[in-house]
Amino acid sequence: MKTGRDINAGSGEGCVNRPDDVALLKSILSETNLQIISLLRTDSLNTREIARLLQKDETQISRGLRNLERMGIVEGRWVRLGGKNVKLYSLKCDEFSVRFTAGGIEVAMGDTVYRRPQRLLASSVPEVKNFVGREEELKLLKGNAPVVAVFGIAGIGKSSLVARAFEDAFWYSMDGSESLEYVAWQMALYLNMKGFPELTEYLRAGGRESESIRELVLEGMEETRSIVVFDDLHKCTDEDVESFLRFLSSRVERGKLILISREKPRVDYERVLFIHLRGLKIEESHRLLSLRIPGITLKESVRMHHLTLGHPLLLVLAAEAPGTAGDEDSLFEYLLGEIYDTLDERERLVLQVLALFDEPVELSALRRMTYRNAFLVLYSLLNKSLVERKGESYQVHDLLRAFIRRVSEVDEERYYREYVSYLLEKNTAREFLTAFTYAARLGDERLIAEITELRVRRLWRVALDFPTAYMRLLRGVGSSPYAKKEMARLYFNRGFFERALNLWSEALGGVEGDFHRFDALMMLVDVHCEMGDIESAERIFSELEGIFRRQGQDPYIRLGYYIELTKIRTFRREREKAIESAFKELEAVRNYPEPYPELEALILYHIGYLYVELGELQRALTYYREGLETANAYSLPFMLNLGYLQMGIVHYYLRNFDEAAGNAKKAAEYFLGVRNYRRALDALFRLTVSLMGLGAYEEAEKWAEKMTEITHSTNYPLGWTAYVLIGILRALRGEGGREYLETGLEKIKNNQYLYRGLIEELAVLFDEEDVDSWLSSGSSSKP
Repeated sequence: MKTGRDINAGSGEGCVNRPDDVALLKSILSETNLQIISLLRTDSLNTREIARLLQKDETQISRGLRNLERMGIVEGRWVRLGGKNVKLYSLKCDEFSVRFTAGGIEVAMGDTVYRRPQRLLASSVPEVKNFVGREEELKLLKGNAPVVAVFGIAGIGKSSLVARAFEDAFWYSMDGSESLEYVAWQMALYLNMKGFPELTEYLRAGGRESESIRELVLEGMEETRSIVVFDDLHKCTDEDVESFLRFLSSRVERGKLILISREKPRVDYERVLFIHLRGLKIEESHRLLSLRIPGITLKESVRMHHLTLGHPLLLVLAAEAPGTAGDEDSLFEYLLGEIYDTLDERERLVLQVLALFDEPVELSALRRMTYRNAFLVLYSLLNKSLVERKGESYQVHDLLRAFIRRVSEVDEERYYREYVSYLLEKNTAREFLTAFTYAARLGDERLIAEITELRVRRLWRVALDFPTAYMRLLRGVGSSPYAKKEMARLYFNRGFFERALNLWSEALGGVEGDFHRFDALMMLVDVHCEMGDIESAERIFSELEGIFRRQGQDPYIRLGYYIELTKIRTFRREREKAIESAFKELEAVRNYPEPYPELEALILYHIGYLYVELGELQRALTYYREGLETANAYSLPFMLNLGYLQMGIVHYYLRNFDEAAGNAKKAAEYFLGVRNYRRALDALFRLTVSLMGLGAYEEAEKWAEKMTEITHSTNYPLGWTAYVLIGILRALRGEGGREYLETGLEKIKNNQYLYRGLIEELAVLFDEEDVDSWLSSGSSSKP
């Protein structure tokens, strides 16, 4: 039988009100800790990976984990890896649950239930104060329509209406800087908390396909019956995000999509319920004014209603103004001016600083830029409805911002610089992108150089996780050589080598300092290697080597030098020398100031590959296992399964078909799950031939059929080898199979590399004569 505890109960017998109970509930129910618990529900993770996934400061995550560990909710264990201690956290409490009830919240841990009678508002949903009326609109919103679009002029109460209706919704406010991958990350964390981890896993694996993101979001919304709100849709400038919302509006059924805009959204008109929000009714205006001016007469309320046309924000401003005239040319300007004149110096400063920024500003940032007791000032401004709260941040309403900026006397440059500095200290991708926005507004070339150097050294995942948003910001300062260098990297990551080459060449002539020059040269070596121009790569490498000799103690330069040296030697097929420099590379990454586990695992896999090339398969297994250990310790599922795939290859060549099949199957199931079909085909091929080695022909054919399904939708060349494998499997069972052999050979006949590789793989399983016999049955297509 569970024991009930009301943490707000009195001190009488049977009641519990101990400080540790309160601390427990607060620790569990903080937004950050709930997100941590949600992530740990499916995987063991280290502090850095949790911080990256949640886009929060690592110090904040460490503090939350320590609290949760003290409470017995999570447990940490130390593992030794590459000479370093890494602490992994996992959920400890088997019976832990948080239940939202009509009367409040219940937290169950084992046999004990902690109750809190207040409701917990989702922090991303705007705070709603002094809400009146709108009963008809609320009824429509909460009805059966799967898609609702609420539109109307600024300040009319659109966001308040939706927030009133759905306090636990996923809420995303557009600001014009969003990209599909950024929106997807935010939705992934929300859906993960609702019990749908698939989108998070897809993004962690590097998935960026718009179609897959759309389908996974839809699947998550439907499965969890989530309510998803996109506010300020009129600010959206990203075509991919607009297309994504049109897709959702045409498909969602069991979930609910709410769109808020000043303009009527361009979505599927047949499926969308449109609510054109207008002013309040007279009786609603009177109720609102009565909350602000106790005892106001109905006659005075009617006068103010007609003056403002029932506009809620104007009504509130009118209630705050010392006197309200009806003959002003601009009522809004008059009201705001009257209120502004009554503010003290501190209120004006906080208001002016907030008006500088497009997005909500955290209280800690305001304290740093204005006053240590800024919250008291904010409290006053909130009561005057001049500032609105969103989660733990504050902003000036769009309708007020233009006026405040016009009368502002603050030094924009000073506050932009302070805010940029504050954001960069957070050390997260989200804050970096915001910081870059204001750095670009300043137009300071030196600041652009500093901020891009910081990204390369510490926030390298920005270019991988949010390439579209980052590219948009870089284009805003596209003439900067430092921006060109970063844009080139983004183009390179997408395979646009010529464009990247041109930009890096341009940047090289403008950047200053050894660091930026080295970074550009390093990437030029990469692009020339990818384009097969080893001679140019070697020429550029010689200049890069000169910087290394001068600055070899710089951790980034040291690591980058050995990365490129190993690459050059690998392309030259100097395998022994490549292994030698790869170990230097491994040493450099392990001594790097910022943990770089993805690269560490990749280097270990590359060492394994080099040993495979030398025919030293057992030594290769040693380094593949070490890479797997690294990926597992740092909770890197993509790298982990890449390691399983490599292990499967080596075990196959060693004729350990059972081990090969087991590793390949793990990798195949993972890559299929995250929709990485190119890697999935690699793993499925290895699984199929390994099962053939075990004599499990029927199971092998089943997986080969899966390869053909993927191939018909993607046209990846490797997939066509599945037809050859099916043909051989059927021949082994005496069922013919010639038509499959002909189809497969016809598709790969012009790909000599793939054809020869297939023969080498089959030679592990069968005699050369048998292979020739099967391939001869498709001789008309044989290359």
